[in-house]
Formats: sequence, C-alpha cells, structure tokens
Amino acid sequence: MTTRWGIIGPGKIAHDFAKDLALLQSPQEVKAVLGHSKKNTDAFVREFDVDQCFMNPTEFIEKAEVDVVYIATPHTLHYEQASLCLEHKKPVLCEKPMTINLDQCNELIATSERNNTFLMEGMWLRFLPSIQQLLYFIERGDIGRIVSVKASMGFKAPRDPDSRLFNPDLGGGSLLDLGIYPVFLALLLLGKPETIKAIATLSEKGVDEDCSILFQYKNKEHAILSSSLVNQNEVPAEIIGEKGSIRILNPWFEKSEGLELHIQDKGMVIYPCRWPGHGLQFEAEEAVKCIRDNKISSDIFSHEFSRNMISVMDEIRKQIHVTYEMYE
Repeated sequence: MTTRWGIIGPGKIAHDFAKDLALLQSPQEVKAVLGHSKKNTDAFVREFDVDQCFMNPTEFIEKAEVDVVYIATPHTLHYEQASLCLEHKKPVLCEKPMTINLDQCNELIATSERNNTFLMEGMWLRFLPSIQQLLYFIERGDIGRIVSVKASMGFKAPRDPDSRLFNPDLGGGSLLDLGIYPVFLALLLLGKPETIKAIATLSEKGVDEDCSILFQYKNKEHAILSSSLVNQNEVPAEIIGEKGSIRILNPWFEKSEGLELHIQDKGMVIYPCRWPGHGLQFEAEEAVKCIRDNKISSDIFSHEFSRNMISVMDEIRKQIHVTYEMYE
C-alpha cells in the first residue's frame, strides 16, 4: 500500500526529503504540496510529479488526499501548521525544532492526543545509521560509563538580516537552527541536565550569532556544546567514557564519514558509515511504521523527548536573553 505524503514548504530540505522517500522499501508518493511562492511550488510540482498543488492552507487541509504531512517551513510556522493538520486528523512529521517554546510543544502534544493522531519531531539525526552504531557501542559497554559529551555545529552564514537565520520573526539564531543538534546529542546520551549554563553573542536584532553551553549532571557527567552562524566548525563530536571514547567524524550531525572507537590499552578502530541518499528516509520510515501501527508517537523519538529538548532550549534562550516576542 502506497503512503501518500503532503509537504508543507517546498524548500531545500523538502527537496531532499522527497528524493529520499524513493529509498524506502514500501511505496511512497508525494501526493500534495502547500507552498508560499508560486514559482518555487510549481517547480517542486514538476520535479516530483505532484498531483495536488495548493497555495492556501485551508484548501490543503480540506482537499489534500494524504496519509501524512511533512512540515518543512521556518520554525515560527511549525506550531500553527502542525496544529491545523492535527485538528483535522492528519498525521504530522514536523522538522526540528517542532515548536519555538515549551508551551507550544505541550499544546501540540495535547492536540495529538485529543485527536488520536500521530505527531513526531523530525530530528533526523536520531535515526541515522551513524547514531545507531554509536548507541550500539555504548550499550555494549565498549567505553564504559559516559562522563563527557563534546559537540558543536557552526558555519559562516551569509549575513542577511532578513534571512531565516538572522531574522527573529522567523526564529533566527544559531541555537534553534544548529545548536539543537549538540543539545539533542547530550540529551540522548546523558538525559536532562541538573544545571545549565549558557552565554552567547547577539546580533543587533537580538538573535544569537553564536552560543556556548555547559550541562552538568548529578553524577559529575558534563556536556560542552556550542553553535555558531559566524564561525566555521569542523570538529568531530566526542563521547568520553571511563574505558575509552568515541568520535563521530565530521560532519557528525549528518552524513558522517564514520566513527572512531578508542578503547584504553586496545587502540583505535575506525568504522566507516555509508548509506544512500541524504538520510531523511530513516525518519520517514519510522513515521510510516508508527502510523500503520496506529501509534500517535514514536518510541524512538517520543513526545516526552521533544518536551525535554525544547524545555532545555527555553532555559538556554532565557540565559542568553533571546526572545521571540510574537511567540512568547
């Protein structure tokens, strides 16, 4: 049975997603698209042979013949668009961050539960083979108890104050766009921290151009994390344990070249990572499986994990004095 997808926001990430859908074992189809720019939307329709094209959200909700909706718009639009879909019982896979703040996240989850409709945050990193390999090494006990996580993500972005990266009205800043990846990794491996400390450099418009974060835990574990829109960063992520360490080679946050496993007194082994496409097919596969199993959330990336992640992000934003006034 073919899964029919609706895509909201036919930008770059949506193009990658639509291409990766073809890599799933079960048949997939991009059935409908909702866009903002007619030129870009028409180009997307032609490229992926989409049957239904909409420029109006109400028409999309009422007429799109879809089984699940993938939301790939700027952060600040996620809550409204996901709410609309869930209220009309259309399952949702929503790009990260799923919402701007915890209040929005709680409301989305409540809407999902009330309408018995699937909702998952599209943190694609969670589903990549590189992360599965990392978790396998850790669960096998290769490096012992984790004591430290170090991760950063940064690139020198074109300085356009109106772009989604620098515009506060679009949820701009390094934390929500890039810093969410290091934060996710720390939460995945160590859980929610007891103490959070953060500093940042803000732009004239009040968004964080770079951000440095320290997590501390009750058993003395810690995480050192950072994000930047002004400095290129090509450092692997590193997980240090009592018996060794693992480095996720750069670009650790997407198609990593592999993992370096260092075990004390045993040396180092490199495990290459390879997979077809960009890698968005893995989160799509999980969404399809959950929907077919009549689940409203994923066990792999749960509603509770999304709650914890955005609550941590809220605390970081509070400390670095970044606010999105229209959405707070």
